[in-house]
Amino acid sequence: MSCSSSSQPRASSPSPTTSPSHRPSHSTAVNVVTYVPPIPHPSELLAPHPDEKPDAYWIITIGQEVGIFYHWVDVAKRTLGISGAIQVRKDTWADALGLYTRKYNEGAVQARPTVGGRFWPPHVSQAAVSPPFLPSPTPSSTSSEDSIWTRVEDLSEHMSQVGI
Repeated sequence: MSCSSSSQPRASSPSPTTSPSHRPSHSTAVNVVTYVPPIPHPSELLAPHPDEKPDAYWIITIGQEVGIFYHWVDVAKRTLGISGAIQVRKDTWADALGLYTRKYNEGAVQARPTVGGRFWPPHVSQAAVSPPFLPSPTPSSTSSEDSIWTRVEDLSEHMSQVGI
């Protein structure tokens, strides 16, 4: 899989998984979606087509989407505004792939798409996402205090299950 200036979706995005979650004060089960953003294996990344003229080879190891990209505008879309985003410029494909491979093998590559943003998959509901992609429970004119406390209960239950 190559990363380029086109905004084509990745080869196969993992499907969200669901697990039952029970609220202590309710008797009904709720499906909680756990979305794991795709992190391409180095073997999935392909050098640019000979007709394509990269500005450089940009490695994104922490961003909304990760991989090797050929133009700064594509890197900016995936990293600006993302806390802790990491992008590195290399002059050759070999250097870029080598760095990405090393970081991948170290477990240092992290995709952090913004919930509901450009790199968030449309098939994953924003309302049912579990941490770390839980939308902030901000009150609005249409949300009630009860729905906010329901989210807090869900988050508390999740945190107790994962030992936080």
